[in-house]
Amino acid sequence: MQSVGSVASFRKLTPAMVASQKLAMANDIVKTTKSEVAMALKKAAPALGIDGTTYHILDILIGLTAAEDWSQDRRPLVAISNEKLAEYVSRSSRTVVRSLRRLVEAGVLAYKDSPTGRRYIYRAGEDRQIERGYGLDFSPARQRLTELKQIGTEFAARLAQEKEAKRTISRLSRAMADLFRLASLEELEVSEIASAFNELMDQPMGVVDRAEALTMLHELLVARFDMSETTAEKGATDVAEHDVFFDRNSEMSCTEDNDVTPYNDTTSQDSWKKSKQQRNASKDAYINTSKSGYTRFEMAPEKEPESETRATSQKLSKAESLNWSEHVDPHESDQFSPLLSEVSLGLISSATAETQAAIGLDLSSWNSLIDASDDMRLLIGLSQKGWFDARKRVGDYTASAVLITTVEKALRDPESIARPAGYFRACVDRAIDGKLALHRTLFGLAASGSSVADN
Repeated sequence: MQSVGSVASFRKLTPAMVASQKLAMANDIVKTTKSEVAMALKKAAPALGIDGTTYHILDILIGLTAAEDWSQDRRPLVAISNEKLAEYVSRSSRTVVRSLRRLVEAGVLAYKDSPTGRRYIYRAGEDRQIERGYGLDFSPARQRLTELKQIGTEFAARLAQEKEAKRTISRLSRAMADLFRLASLEELEVSEIASAFNELMDQPMGVVDRAEALTMLHELLVARFDMSETTAEKGATDVAEHDVFFDRNSEMSCTEDNDVTPYNDTTSQDSWKKSKQQRNASKDAYINTSKSGYTRFEMAPEKEPESETRATSQKLSKAESLNWSEHVDPHESDQFSPLLSEVSLGLISSATAETQAAIGLDLSSWNSLIDASDDMRLLIGLSQKGWFDARKRVGDYTASAVLITTVEKALRDPESIARPAGYFRACVDRAIDGKLALHRTLFGLAASGSSVADN
């Protein structure tokens, strides 16, 4: 066989070496260039197992070939001794021999040995064509150009997939660790998912498979939290929607300090006191009704007379409309009125311009601020349960004021707050402890916002 006869007798042939010799002797020469083959080889080299010293030798050999020898009527030969290559790569001659054999068996090179085993090239003519040459032949790589390109493309895609899988594993591992801690605080049963997570992280497997399994576990854990939130919201709705604002089990005093200065300086003292008296009357009606056994959204017991039921409903509707009017005073309605004593709607509006622009909020009333709470909590990744708990703990107005302040700080400087939802919960805790100076933060935001606008 001609392809085998060009290999020196001192070499032991392998099937891979014979395959390379056949490619070198092919008649349908692929039209290509040196640079095209070199690029394809370098991209496919990792997939072919060519690395380290072998890759270094491959790079040297490609560089030693003449560009014109890659044409269809020529053969891309390179003649260099093993000793010279050993000097180039600072390795032993035996290492070079093993690397060359590796390149031949990978289908990149083919041996074209002289009878003596010496490598040399004789050129003749003005175009310096190879008249007689022996050495290392890149014809197999030229013939496999399309295949090498595909190998390189598939390897790059697999590498990108594995890289993304590693990022997914790192991201979801941290996220699930946070969710497990949250589940422990909220006494949510997730022990089965936690056990599966630990087994998955300890089990040896590919990064892509691990990322897929971890993604499914994460979705299952998030679904468990969603189910818990849905159950909590349903239970709260069944009791009474208004329980978010008032705790009917606690003692609520309707005594008011009529000498307190109104929070809005543009409102006259007489009109403010008049509206305050109206609100006191409506609150008295609400409290008396609650003590009689009625709730704001419940009908009277069947044994009550119809006229009394109708009168009670009218009182409740009137009280509800007053408490939900656009001119409601948050300092009286909220559980944490001292926190809002120095906070007006105008201050919040001037300090949160970016938040209003981001969600298209028209901050014309406290109710408009409350209505936008869902959009704002989504901006910082706060769950419905987290928002529900905050409202229940500090009241709707205080929670909304803290929420829009948190969103504004996160929008202005995202790097300053690593976890905005956690920052919001911490502010609520400080509000309960009486350590949250919300007005200072709002004044600072308003000042910094105005300075930026002036510049």
